[in-house]
Amino acid sequence: MYMLHRKYDIQELGAEQLSLTIDGKSVAAAAGETVLSVLNAVGLRQLARNDNQEMAGSYCGMGVCHCCQVKIDGRYKRRACQTIVQAGMQVETASNRIELEGLR
Repeated sequence: MYMLHRKYDIQELGAEQLSLTIDGKSVAAAAGETVLSVLNAVGLRQLARNDNQEMAGSYCGMGVCHCCQVKIDGRYKRRACQTIVQAGMQVETASNRIELEGLR
């Protein structure tokens, strides 16, 4: 499996690391880190396709704006900035339920 490299970290990952998958690629994460911080560390800035088919990215980073919504473990519209990473978590960016189910 292809591994994403964290090139934009502010500080090194600690000893307690886990692995999750972003868009089918494995990436290391620190326990207690948010999904948004992992996405930022690997350079993913455009995160979600909103209901109007426009790409969006994180704006506030604290759960107010809802611009960082991604699909996590099969659930759509999860806020990346408010979700703590878990081992084996599956994250999909640019995924939109309305588009995939042909509701538009």
